[in-house]
This record gives sequence, C-alpha cells and structure tokens, in this order.
Amino acid sequence: MKFRAVITEAPAMRDFMNIALSLSKFSKECVMRITTRKVYFIISEEDSGPRRPLVWCELPINFYFKEYNVVGVNQQFNEIFLEFSTALLARSLSVLKQNVKSCKIKLTDKESPCLTIETELLAGDIISRQVVHDIPVEVISRKHWSDYEEPHFNDFHVTIQMPNLKFLKNIVDKMRNMSHTLIVSANRTGRLTLQIKTNIINLSAHFTDLNVDSFAGMMVFSLFG
Repeated sequence: MKFRAVITEAPAMRDFMNIALSLSKFSKECVMRITTRKVYFIISEEDSGPRRPLVWCELPINFYFKEYNVVGVNQQFNEIFLEFSTALLARSLSVLKQNVKSCKIKLTDKESPCLTIETELLAGDIISRQVVHDIPVEVISRKHWSDYEEPHFNDFHVTIQMPNLKFLKNIVDKMRNMSHTLIVSANRTGRLTLQIKTNIINLSAHFTDLNVDSFAGMMVFSLFG
C-alpha cells in the first residue's frame, strides 16, 4: 500500500488544519479512509454495539491536493483505512499557521506504520526549512471496512442554509449548560429554531430569512449530549 499527497494552496492548507482541529475536539481517535476520489475522516460512537458514524467528513481531492497518489490493498479494493490520534494530527498540522510553501502527507514504515507529515516552511527569500511529524497509525484490515460504511439517512423534507456557525456555536454552548437535549426545527419560510425545554425553562433562538432549497412539511430532530 502506498499513499502520498501534497498541498500547496494556502486556503486548502488552512481548511485542512481547521478540519484536523475540529476532529480533535470530537474524539481522541479517528479513521482516515483514503480513496482515489476523496479522503474521508470518520469518527464512530464509542459504545459496545455496532459502530455508528458520529462524524463523517469528505474532502474532494481536486480542491485540497496538488499531487495525489494512492495504491490500496489491490486493484479491486483500491483504498486504505488508517486509525490514529486526532490530537497528534491537529498538533502536527498546527505548523500550517506559519508561512508554508507545501505540506506533504505520506504513509511510511518507520518500524511501524506512520502517517508522515512533511511541511516546508519559508524562512526568507531563499532559506527554507522542513518540519517532519510522524503519527503512528493502525492499518485497518479489509474485513473491518464495513464498520466504517457511509451513513444512510431517511428522506428529509427541507434543506436550509445554516446561519453564521460561530454565532450558532455560542448559542448552543449556552443552551448546553441548561439542558442535555436540543430541539432543532426548520420550515419553508427560512426559519431555523433552536429550542430547549425543561421543567423550569422553555428557551428558543430563531434565525429567519435563511435560504431554503426544498420543502415538504416540517423537520424536527433532537441532539443528545
């Protein structure tokens, strides 16, 4: 198995770093699925039952990588599944905050399998230096790939634009201190509502005039923390 990818564009490097940071806040471990068309990051629920995806992240190859090469298990199953620490990934990519020329990501064998991240930093007009991080990985055998299948959802009735995520996060963080359950609803007028209900409080936040792509009724679901 072989894997090598190169990122050279500043927006792509910034997004890749932010994705790694977000993953580290969700879980200590994640699975990286490497295919010829996309790279996936998968975080599963930590329970004793069948694995269910908690986070499913897809990265298109064309946007992120200037160079990209993968040789999987065989021609029929040309994919690679790796499991590793999200904290180590976020820490290794934090160097992308600096003035960076390129970031190379490779699957290497350094006594044990590693995801090696080589970052070329620009120290001046001529001088550059290289920073290398090795992240130990576990290569997941093909018989376990079915544990990380893409989630399937029932038909949904509305697709709505989300408001500013930073503002949304601030509201959700405050609501989380008052309830373990958050009710999210959306309607055809472009209204998104976040609501918590307890024995002592009924609190809701409303976002209006959001873009709606389709509608066939009302959508309501609950998130549990």
